[in-house]
Amino acid sequence: MKKLIINADDLGLTPGVNRGILRAFQDGIVTSASLLVTGSAFEEAVALARQNPELDVGLHLTLVEERAVLGHEALPTLVDKNGRLPRTSGEFLRRAFLGRISWKEVEREITAQIARFQKTGLRLSHLDSHQHLHVFPPVFQIVRRLTRGMDNVWVRNPAGPWRKSPRVRMGRWMQRLGLNVTCLSARSLHGPRLPQMPDGMYGFEVSGCLTRSALEQIFRKIPDGLYELICHPGEDDAGTRTRYSHWGYRWAEELEALTAPETRVVLKEQGIALTSFALASEMSQGETV
Repeated sequence: MKKLIINADDLGLTPGVNRGILRAFQDGIVTSASLLVTGSAFEEAVALARQNPELDVGLHLTLVEERAVLGHEALPTLVDKNGRLPRTSGEFLRRAFLGRISWKEVEREITAQIARFQKTGLRLSHLDSHQHLHVFPPVFQIVRRLTRGMDNVWVRNPAGPWRKSPRVRMGRWMQRLGLNVTCLSARSLHGPRLPQMPDGMYGFEVSGCLTRSALEQIFRKIPDGLYELICHPGEDDAGTRTRYSHWGYRWAEELEALTAPETRVVLKEQGIALTSFALASEMSQGETV
C-alpha cells in the first residue's frame, strides 16, 4: 500500500508562509507541518496550529541562518555575538570538520528548541531540520538520544531515489546522492535504537519549486510503503520575498500545486493514501498489539 505524508516545512518563518501552509492544509493535500521555533512568526504559527488541531505539527530544528534560542554566552562556538547561527549548512559543516563547533553546545541548542516547542502545549508528532542537518552523523546521535524517551515522535528520513530524473539539474542530483550517503552513515552508527522513521522522502530535488507537473511526476514514482513529501507553500508577500529571496523559492506556485483539484485526481489514480505522523503512529501501534 502506498501511504504518503505531505509535510510543509517552515511554519513560523513569516506570516505569509503561515497563511500559505494553513491554506494548503485546509484546502489542499498537506497533512502536517514543521514548526520553526526560531522564526519571526512563531507565536502566530502556534495560535494557528491550536485552531487547527487536526494538523500534525513537528519541530523544524535549525542550526543555520536564524537566531538561536540560546545566546552567545551559552553557545560561544556555535553563534556569533548577535546570537546568529552559521549562515549556511556549508559553513556549519566546514566548522564542524575543523573541530570549531562544540557538540555539547549543539545539544544544548537542540534541547532548548525542543523545550520551546513543548512549552506551546502542541503535540510533537515529528522532528526534522532546516537543510536536513539532523542526519549529519554527530547531530543524528544527539537527536536520537534526545528523542529516545519521547512517545510516538517520528524523525525525518531524507533518503530518496538514487536514480536521476531527466529534469533534475546535475548539481542538485549530486546533493541528493550526498544526502543519501549521509543518511546511510547516520543510521549505521552504533548506539541506542533508531527512532521511528518513514521509508524515505520525496521533493528534495524540487525543494522550493514544487510545480503541479513536478508534483504529479513524484506521485507516479512513489512505491509501496510510508513516505514523506516535503513542500514549502506560502504567499509571495513582500516580507517573505525580501527576507528570503536568496532561497529562490516559489512559495505561491507550490501553494497552487498543493491546492489544485487535479492534484487529488492524480493521487487517486496512483492509489496513494494520504496520512499523517499521528495516524502512522496509531497504525504501527495497532500492528504490534
